[in-house]
Amino acid sequence: MALSPEDSRRTSAAQWLTARRMWMAVTAAVLASVAVVLWSVVEGASWRALTSVEVAWTWVWGALLLVFIRDVGYVVRLKVLARGELGLKRATSSILLWELASALTPSVVGGSAVAAFILHRNGLSWGRSLATVMSTALLDELYFLVAVPLVALAVGWAAFLPEGASWIEGSVTTIFVGGYAFMAVLAAFLSTALFGAPKRIRTGLESLATQRPFSRWSDPLRQLALDLHNASLDLRTMSWRAWGQAAAATAVSWTARFLTLNALLMAFLVPMMRDGDSLSQFGIWARQLSMWTVMMISPTPGSSGLAELALPTFMSDVLPLALTATVWAAVVLVWRYVTYHIYLLVGGALMPFWLAQTSSPN
Repeated sequence: MALSPEDSRRTSAAQWLTARRMWMAVTAAVLASVAVVLWSVVEGASWRALTSVEVAWTWVWGALLLVFIRDVGYVVRLKVLARGELGLKRATSSILLWELASALTPSVVGGSAVAAFILHRNGLSWGRSLATVMSTALLDELYFLVAVPLVALAVGWAAFLPEGASWIEGSVTTIFVGGYAFMAVLAAFLSTALFGAPKRIRTGLESLATQRPFSRWSDPLRQLALDLHNASLDLRTMSWRAWGQAAAATAVSWTARFLTLNALLMAFLVPMMRDGDSLSQFGIWARQLSMWTVMMISPTPGSSGLAELALPTFMSDVLPLALTATVWAAVVLVWRYVTYHIYLLVGGALMPFWLAQTSSPN
């Protein structure tokens, strides 16, 4: 018997949570880390020098606290959007596995499709799962759309763009502006589809599915139209207070996410900074916003490779002093460990127990 589009999508989402894909992501992460170490050696560093880099550990612990705050914010947001249908245990497992899905998938794809499967398996209805994922996507896009002009007010638009890197010269502006425009369009589309004119959006997508250039995607387009309509019906039952709580949790999570790198840079810079040196925290935040748009188009799991290459490129000229290849290697490795590798480790360890304790969705 042929599978319906919805059943096919569920099967496809479930297939992302496989041991093979886990090993592919781990391999990519390890190779990227090895490449960072080899690059530092080529630049004149050594393993002894790498392990002897001076670190202000208070800032490292602060970075780990920010990682914890980020995830707590995501858990709080999920509990609010699930309207009390997820307890603390299942909301936490959902977030950790959601992060694992994002780590396993190419950044350009994202883990949202898998997230809906995770939420459904954790007890939410399929419609509520899709509504939750779509509302988180909308809140994330809105955070970025608001954060960029606010940071620009503090440091100016030029602070977003790195200088002196030949491999990205002339492309960052295009990617950053294009990414911002895409997020604005996506936020407008989701807002209209979920709240403004859901019936018109559904009719439009179903009509588009009948047109010859798009007929090959007829089933996915029709399913998207139905999903958006059902999500709209679900989300209209949320109170303004709940939306405010979800938006606040989103702001806390994303701000903690960006400040994690600020704290890690302080951990390595404080031992080297002289009296009078200062670090532009908003400048680092601005570079992270533009770097994030570049990482979002990566075809590798969790942006492995591109993230390690992008960090020194985007941050070098905004720091008060030049870092050696050894220090940069240490910064990149610690940053990736606490923001990416940790989710592969925790999510991968959690997944077998979660699969055993939850039932396959119908």
